[in-house]
Amino acid sequence: MNHTPASSLPAFGNKAGSYDAHAVVQKHAAEWLAQWIPSASEIDCLELGAGTGLLTCHLADKFKHLECTDCEPTMVALCKNKFPSATHRVRDAWAVQPDRGQWDLVTASSLLQWAHEPNRVMRHWQNLLKPHGRIIVGFFIQPSLPEMLEVTGGASPLIWRDSSTWQSIFTSAGLEIVRMESDTRRYHYTSALSFWKSIHGTGATISRRMMPSQMMRFFREYELQFRDAQGIYATWTFCRVELQTCA
Repeated sequence: MNHTPASSLPAFGNKAGSYDAHAVVQKHAAEWLAQWIPSASEIDCLELGAGTGLLTCHLADKFKHLECTDCEPTMVALCKNKFPSATHRVRDAWAVQPDRGQWDLVTASSLLQWAHEPNRVMRHWQNLLKPHGRIIVGFFIQPSLPEMLEVTGGASPLIWRDSSTWQSIFTSAGLEIVRMESDTRRYHYTSALSFWKSIHGTGATISRRMMPSQMMRFFREYELQFRDAQGIYATWTFCRVELQTCA
Protein backbone atom coordinates (compact mmCIF):
# COMPACT_ATOMS: atom_id res chain seq x y z
CA MET A 1 0.00 0.00 0.00
CA ASN A 2 1.41 3.37 -0.96
CA HIS A 3 2.01 5.94 1.73
CA THR A 4 0.54 9.42 1.41
CA PRO A 5 3.33 11.95 0.79
CA ALA A 6 4.37 13.81 3.93
CA SER A 7 3.36 17.14 2.41
CA SER A 8 -0.26 15.96 2.19
CA LEU A 9 -0.60 14.57 5.71
CA PRO A 10 -3.24 16.22 7.90
CA ALA A 11 -2.06 19.04 10.15
CA PHE A 12 -4.44 18.61 13.06
CA GLY A 13 -2.07 20.14 15.59
CA ASN A 14 -1.81 23.33 13.53
CA LYS A 15 -5.60 23.66 13.61
CA ALA A 16 -6.12 22.77 17.28
CA GLY A 17 -7.56 26.19 18.07
CA SER A 18 -10.17 26.05 15.30
CA TYR A 19 -10.85 22.31 15.29
CA ASP A 20 -13.98 22.26 17.45
CA ALA A 21 -15.64 25.07 15.51
CA HIS A 22 -15.36 23.11 12.26
CA ALA A 23 -15.63 19.50 13.48
CA VAL A 24 -19.42 19.16 13.34
CA VAL A 25 -19.26 15.84 11.52
CA GLN A 26 -16.62 14.50 13.89
CA LYS A 27 -18.71 15.59 16.89
CA HIS A 28 -21.72 13.70 15.56
CA ALA A 29 -19.54 10.64 14.89
CA ALA A 30 -18.27 10.70 18.49
CA GLU A 31 -21.81 10.97 19.86
CA TRP A 32 -22.90 8.01 17.73
CA LEU A 33 -19.91 5.93 18.84
CA ALA A 34 -20.49 6.82 22.52
CA GLN A 35 -23.79 4.92 22.42
CA TRP A 36 -21.73 1.71 22.45
CA ILE A 37 -19.31 2.66 25.23
CA PRO A 38 -19.93 0.53 28.35
CA SER A 39 -20.47 2.19 31.72
CA ALA A 40 -18.74 -0.38 33.98
CA SER A 41 -16.76 1.64 36.52
CA GLU A 42 -13.95 -0.93 36.95
CA ILE A 43 -12.73 -0.54 33.37
CA ASP A 44 -9.25 0.68 32.44
CA CYS A 45 -9.87 2.67 29.23
CA LEU A 46 -7.35 3.95 26.69
CA GLU A 47 -8.46 6.55 24.17
CA LEU A 48 -6.31 6.94 21.07
CA GLY A 49 -6.38 10.05 18.88
CA ALA A 50 -8.37 11.97 21.48
CA GLY A 51 -7.79 15.32 19.81
CA THR A 52 -9.63 18.12 21.58
CA GLY A 53 -11.89 15.67 23.41
CA LEU A 54 -15.00 15.13 21.26
CA LEU A 55 -15.21 11.52 22.46
CA THR A 56 -13.47 12.19 25.78
CA CYS A 57 -16.48 14.15 27.01
CA HIS A 58 -18.44 10.87 26.88
CA LEU A 59 -15.69 8.97 28.73
CA ALA A 60 -14.58 11.36 31.46
CA ASP A 61 -15.32 10.32 35.06
CA LYS A 62 -16.86 7.07 33.80
CA PHE A 63 -14.08 4.55 34.40
CA LYS A 64 -11.61 3.46 37.06
CA HIS A 65 -8.83 4.83 34.88
CA LEU A 66 -9.01 6.81 31.65
CA GLU A 67 -5.93 7.69 29.64
CA CYS A 68 -6.44 10.09 26.72
CA THR A 69 -3.71 10.24 24.11
CA ASP A 70 -2.86 11.98 20.86
CA CYS A 71 0.25 12.36 18.73
CA GLU A 72 -0.11 16.16 18.74
CA PRO A 73 1.09 17.84 21.97
CA THR A 74 -1.17 20.86 21.30
CA MET A 75 -4.22 18.60 21.18
CA VAL A 76 -3.14 16.78 24.34
CA ALA A 77 -2.82 20.10 26.18
CA LEU A 78 -6.28 21.25 25.07
CA CYS A 79 -7.90 17.96 26.07
CA LYS A 80 -6.12 18.00 29.45
CA ASN A 81 -7.43 21.49 30.14
CA LYS A 82 -11.01 20.34 29.44
CA PHE A 83 -10.84 17.00 31.28
CA PRO A 84 -8.27 17.24 34.09
CA SER A 85 -9.52 14.12 35.89
CA ALA A 86 -8.13 11.86 33.13
CA THR A 87 -4.50 11.00 32.45
CA HIS A 88 -3.16 12.66 29.30
CA ARG A 89 -0.15 11.59 27.25
CA VAL A 90 1.40 12.06 23.83
CA ARG A 91 1.17 8.72 22.00
CA ASP A 92 1.56 7.60 18.40
CA ALA A 93 -1.47 5.38 17.77
CA TRP A 94 0.18 3.74 14.75
CA ALA A 95 3.35 2.59 16.52
CA VAL A 96 4.12 -0.56 18.50
CA GLN A 97 2.56 0.05 21.91
CA PRO A 98 4.63 -0.51 25.08
CA ASP A 99 1.77 -1.28 27.50
CA ARG A 100 0.74 -4.72 26.26
CA GLY A 101 -2.17 -6.40 28.00
CA GLN A 102 -3.05 -3.46 30.26
CA TRP A 103 -6.42 -2.22 28.95
CA ASP A 104 -10.00 -3.44 29.23
CA LEU A 105 -11.16 -1.03 26.55
CA VAL A 106 -9.36 0.71 23.68
CA THR A 107 -11.40 3.32 21.88
CA ALA A 108 -10.98 5.99 19.23
CA SER A 109 -13.23 8.21 17.13
CA SER A 110 -12.52 9.63 13.66
CA LEU A 111 -8.99 8.21 13.70
CA LEU A 112 -8.72 4.81 12.06
CA GLN A 113 -9.47 5.97 8.51
CA TRP A 114 -6.09 7.76 8.56
CA ALA A 115 -4.10 4.56 9.12
CA HIS A 116 -1.83 3.81 6.15
CA GLU A 117 -1.22 0.22 7.32
CA PRO A 118 -4.41 -0.71 9.19
CA ASN A 119 -3.61 -4.44 9.44
CA ARG A 120 -0.43 -3.69 11.37
CA VAL A 121 -2.15 -1.02 13.47
CA MET A 122 -4.95 -3.35 14.50
CA ARG A 123 -2.44 -5.97 15.63
CA HIS A 124 -0.77 -3.32 17.77
CA TRP A 125 -4.12 -2.34 19.28
CA GLN A 126 -5.05 -5.96 19.92
CA ASN A 127 -1.85 -6.38 21.93
CA LEU A 128 -2.99 -3.61 24.29
CA LEU A 129 -5.97 -5.63 25.51
CA LYS A 130 -6.34 -7.59 28.70
CA PRO A 131 -8.01 -11.01 28.37
CA HIS A 132 -11.64 -10.39 27.37
CA GLY A 133 -10.82 -6.76 26.54
CA ARG A 134 -12.62 -4.92 23.76
CA ILE A 135 -11.80 -2.40 21.03
CA ILE A 136 -14.68 -0.03 20.26
CA VAL A 137 -13.90 2.45 17.50
CA GLY A 138 -15.71 4.76 15.12
CA PHE A 139 -14.30 5.98 11.83
CA PHE A 140 -15.30 7.05 8.32
CA ILE A 141 -15.61 4.62 5.42
CA GLN A 142 -16.42 4.63 1.73
CA PRO A 143 -18.60 6.29 0.53
CA SER A 144 -17.43 9.44 2.29
CA LEU A 145 -17.00 12.74 0.43
CA PRO A 146 -17.71 11.17 -2.98
CA GLU A 147 -18.76 14.60 -4.24
CA MET A 148 -15.36 16.15 -3.47
CA LEU A 149 -13.55 13.16 -4.94
CA GLU A 150 -15.50 13.49 -8.18
CA VAL A 151 -14.70 17.17 -8.56
CA THR A 152 -11.01 16.79 -7.62
CA GLY A 153 -10.52 13.76 -9.82
CA GLY A 154 -10.00 11.45 -6.87
CA ALA A 155 -7.43 13.53 -4.98
CA SER A 156 -7.58 12.53 -1.32
CA PRO A 157 -5.20 12.52 1.67
CA LEU A 158 -6.24 8.95 2.52
CA ILE A 159 -7.37 5.69 0.98
CA TRP A 160 -11.10 5.22 1.50
CA ARG A 161 -12.05 1.63 2.34
CA ASP A 162 -15.52 0.11 2.35
CA SER A 163 -17.16 -1.95 5.08
CA SER A 164 -16.17 -5.34 3.64
CA THR A 165 -12.53 -4.28 3.34
CA TRP A 166 -12.49 -3.23 6.99
CA GLN A 167 -14.07 -6.52 8.02
CA SER A 168 -11.23 -8.35 6.29
CA ILE A 169 -8.67 -6.12 7.99
CA PHE A 170 -10.09 -6.83 11.44
CA THR A 171 -10.30 -10.60 10.97
CA SER A 172 -6.82 -10.82 9.45
CA ALA A 173 -5.50 -9.05 12.56
CA GLY A 174 -6.92 -11.84 14.72
CA LEU A 175 -9.94 -9.90 15.94
CA GLU A 176 -13.53 -11.08 16.14
CA ILE A 177 -16.25 -8.64 15.11
CA VAL A 178 -18.83 -8.52 17.91
CA ARG A 179 -20.98 -5.99 16.07
CA MET A 180 -20.49 -3.49 13.26
CA GLU A 181 -22.76 -0.80 11.82
CA SER A 182 -22.57 2.02 9.29
CA ASP A 183 -24.65 5.16 8.84
CA THR A 184 -24.53 7.44 5.78
CA ARG A 185 -25.42 11.09 6.39
CA ARG A 186 -25.70 14.15 4.18
CA TYR A 187 -24.47 17.51 5.51
CA HIS A 188 -25.45 20.84 4.01
CA TYR A 189 -23.49 24.06 3.57
CA THR A 190 -24.27 27.54 2.31
CA SER A 191 -21.59 27.32 -0.37
CA ALA A 192 -18.74 25.19 -1.64
CA LEU A 193 -16.40 27.61 0.11
CA SER A 194 -18.05 26.96 3.49
CA PHE A 195 -17.76 23.22 2.89
CA TRP A 196 -14.08 23.62 2.01
CA LYS A 197 -13.46 25.64 5.17
CA SER A 198 -15.14 22.93 7.25
CA ILE A 199 -12.58 20.44 5.94
CA HIS A 200 -9.51 22.61 6.21
CA GLY A 201 -10.54 24.09 9.55
CA THR A 202 -9.94 20.68 11.15
CA GLY A 203 -6.47 20.31 9.61
CA ALA A 204 -7.38 17.88 6.83
CA THR A 205 -6.15 18.60 3.30
CA ILE A 206 -6.36 17.00 -0.11
CA SER A 207 -3.29 15.34 -1.55
CA ARG A 208 -2.19 18.22 -3.72
CA ARG A 209 -2.18 22.00 -3.51
CA MET A 210 -4.53 23.87 -5.81
CA MET A 211 -3.73 27.04 -7.68
CA PRO A 212 -6.23 29.91 -7.19
CA SER A 213 -7.72 29.24 -10.64
CA GLN A 214 -8.16 25.56 -9.74
CA MET A 215 -9.83 26.50 -6.47
CA MET A 216 -12.32 28.74 -8.26
CA ARG A 217 -13.04 25.95 -10.73
CA PHE A 218 -13.54 23.52 -7.85
CA PHE A 219 -16.06 25.82 -6.13
CA ARG A 220 -17.96 26.43 -9.37
CA GLU A 221 -18.17 22.77 -10.38
CA TYR A 222 -19.05 21.61 -6.89
CA GLU A 223 -21.94 24.04 -6.62
CA LEU A 224 -23.22 23.13 -10.06
CA GLN A 225 -23.18 19.39 -9.43
CA PHE A 226 -23.98 18.95 -5.73
CA ARG A 227 -26.82 21.16 -4.69
CA ASP A 228 -30.31 20.23 -3.51
CA ALA A 229 -33.20 22.17 -1.98
CA GLN A 230 -31.27 22.59 1.30
CA GLY A 231 -28.05 23.84 -0.26
CA ILE A 232 -24.62 22.48 -1.13
CA TYR A 233 -24.11 19.00 0.32
CA ALA A 234 -21.42 16.50 1.24
CA THR A 235 -21.89 12.85 2.15
CA TRP A 236 -20.19 11.09 5.06
CA THR A 237 -20.47 7.43 6.03
CA PHE A 238 -19.87 6.66 9.70
CA CYS A 239 -18.83 3.19 10.87
CA ARG A 240 -18.65 1.83 14.40
CA VAL A 241 -17.32 -1.56 15.39
CA GLU A 242 -16.80 -3.57 18.56
CA LEU A 243 -13.95 -6.09 18.44
CA GLN A 244 -12.50 -8.72 20.72
CA THR A 245 -9.59 -11.12 20.45
CA CYS A 246 -10.51 -14.35 18.70
CA ALA A 247 -10.89 -17.28 21.11
